[in-house]
Amino acid sequence: METFTSCNTATLSPYVPTTTKPWDIQRVRHVVKRLGYGLDVAQENAILSQSPTAFVDTWITDSINYMNTPAPIWGNWAQSDYTDFNSEAFPQMVEWLKQTFDDSLNLKLRAKMTLFWHNHFVTKADDYQAPSWLYQYYDLLQTHALGNFKTLTKEIGKNEAMLVYLNGVLNNKWSPNENYARELFELFTLGANNNYTQTDIVEAARALTGYNSWTQLGAPIVFQSSTFDNTDKIIFGSAPTNFDHDSLIDHLFSVRANEISDFIVKKIYRAFVSPELPSQTIIDQLATTFRTGNWEIVPVLRQLFKSEHFFEDDAIGSIIKDPMDCFLTFIKEANFPYTPQQLEILVYYSANLGQEYYNPVDVAGWQGDRDWINSSTITGRWQGLEFIMWTTWNLDQELFRNLVISIASSNNDPAVIAQEMVDRFVPKTLHTTADYTLATQVFKGDVPQNYYDNMQWNLQWGSVPYQVVLLLQHIFRMPEFQLK
Repeated sequence: METFTSCNTATLSPYVPTTTKPWDIQRVRHVVKRLGYGLDVAQENAILSQSPTAFVDTWITDSINYMNTPAPIWGNWAQSDYTDFNSEAFPQMVEWLKQTFDDSLNLKLRAKMTLFWHNHFVTKADDYQAPSWLYQYYDLLQTHALGNFKTLTKEIGKNEAMLVYLNGVLNNKWSPNENYARELFELFTLGANNNYTQTDIVEAARALTGYNSWTQLGAPIVFQSSTFDNTDKIIFGSAPTNFDHDSLIDHLFSVRANEISDFIVKKIYRAFVSPELPSQTIIDQLATTFRTGNWEIVPVLRQLFKSEHFFEDDAIGSIIKDPMDCFLTFIKEANFPYTPQQLEILVYYSANLGQEYYNPVDVAGWQGDRDWINSSTITGRWQGLEFIMWTTWNLDQELFRNLVISIASSNNDPAVIAQEMVDRFVPKTLHTTADYTLATQVFKGDVPQNYYDNMQWNLQWGSVPYQVVLLLQHIFRMPEFQLK
């Protein structure tokens, strides 16, 4: 029995700003960090002139309209297309990891939903080891990230990465393999022990047979009728029916629509609003939208992300950033340039912190939130952020002055400047004035106090870029910085 512990009692009615819940920069940052990886100050300020609902609609529509990332030259290669597969394949996979991080910085909600579905329909590149299959899997997720969930469920089951990872390629009429059928119900559509039986799994595995025809690593895996179990199956108490892959999915979505919609919208809610579920009323309303919209994903997202519930104070700063969030949002919010070489290093930092894109921890995916933080990963986050900071410093120290000037409303009051810098990078204001006082002291650095007292110091001083570095180091060590 699930318990609902969320304090957020707001409804799914569209958010209308009030004096107590204004459409301010804090709420703008809330949206762009949840539905993307943040924006720079000028972009955020431009959003304030739009209504929240109009902005969210535009953000989602823009994300839908992004083109898929173009295929690399090796996107459809099989092993025989290589001169030396063993030496050439790994650099290609690294190349695509860098591309994926670059996409994440630029494709907003399309990138966030692609990652969401990757963590839902999990495959592991370590298990299938083919660059073309990795690209094709990503392309499939990117194609359907903001599309139709039922269509995505059909397509993912025929995808080569999934067929290898969950043994679908071994599933034939003489020796049915239950792995994919079990995860299809338990992890991908219904949830664990939710209105299906072991018999349903056995019968579904028979319906999923036949995807066994392939020639070599990286080549297509296709259906062949000779290995398909072409006999009747009884699934969820149906009349005996000769289900195949697609008709099984149609049947599943027809007779278990309530379970599927409930399971998926809860997962979306936890990922984008709060790890603590709201009242079942909220879930039921979203699930109804999902079902009546014929499994289209976007209507659910529009309803949720435009709601007063999403913009409620209790929703802000309620999720612990994943490693990618931690690094990529810092780059975007600081408006720092980045290179492919930097992204490659951040790929490795993220993997060391438990988030290796294309290799989630297991078939259930990263559990997220508090799982991201422990005594070793927190220091690893600091190291990754320092890497971003110092590589930027070596490129152009004036970028740090530009950052503080873009944020600060004062040119010479270190307390105001420090507070506005802190508020830029944390989701909510700090709990005490003492916290801001400490940040001010850090920011002042080695500049003698009398220069501040006499108002001689200002943001044009030569020491300012390094003062910003000191303050940033202080900020990203704050517990609040780890939240979004």
